[in-house]
Amino acid sequence: RTRVWEEEEDKIQTLEKGGVNFSSISGDQLPPAALSQMPNQITKSQFRTTGVSVVIHPHNPMVPTIHMNVRYFEAGDLAKDDVQVWWFGGGIDLTPTYPKFGQIIEFHKGMQEVCVKHSQDYDKYKKTCDEYFYLPHRKECRGVGGIFFDHLNGAPKNQLWSFVEDVGMKFIQLYQPFLRNITIPYTPEQRKFQLWRRSRYVEFNLLWDRGTKFGIQSNGRTESILMTMPKTACWKYSHTPLDGSPESNLVKIYLTPRDWVNLKEEDEQTILKQIQSETKH
Repeated sequence: RTRVWEEEEDKIQTLEKGGVNFSSISGDQLPPAALSQMPNQITKSQFRTTGVSVVIHPHNPMVPTIHMNVRYFEAGDLAKDDVQVWWFGGGIDLTPTYPKFGQIIEFHKGMQEVCVKHSQDYDKYKKTCDEYFYLPHRKECRGVGGIFFDHLNGAPKNQLWSFVEDVGMKFIQLYQPFLRNITIPYTPEQRKFQLWRRSRYVEFNLLWDRGTKFGIQSNGRTESILMTMPKTACWKYSHTPLDGSPESNLVKIYLTPRDWVNLKEEDEQTILKQIQSETKH
């Protein structure tokens, strides 16, 4: 089941596009790409997977795009209730265009808080997120990361479910501070830059996202699989923002993995000076 909200043409609203997707896919044979990752001891490849995805693409470039996904997978001889492999996966990641340093720090601290509460490894999930949401062909991260975990099955199922549920419920609290940026004015040029950056979002989803590939290979509903796409994006040939501009600093400061939870707001200037010094040399 998919619910998508899109702003009307020529009528600017808070959200340009937002979507919520509940998926439940099952089958008698795993797609080849998924089957190759299964343990050798699996005797049947009947599978069942379910998940919830949420994505918000705001109109105002001062408000970041956010994505959340939580999911459960099991496989085996399911006709006989013989679940031979199972796991949880999910996470939350943030993709800003004009980020505020302090807000990014607080976002990551919120993610760390959920992990600590459930004795989960924040540093590991943060690193996995940075590595997963990376565009090799662009040599940059999609956004400022968050947490990402997959194949989570090293504890009792109800204990892990409690963690996954809290990740999903944390979504609103994490995003509320960014929505306050909706009152910040922006220029037509900043809006154009936002649309250009969104092209990276599209490229990742189509070229690298495992969930998109699995959904297509599993003959899932295409409209639901592509629900996370922004309503509008654009490409500019060989475009490079002016060095030292906020647009250039987005890539140099924010789209590089950092230890956000141990940074302070004043560290932004220190990092900026380091970048300027490296550029001169």
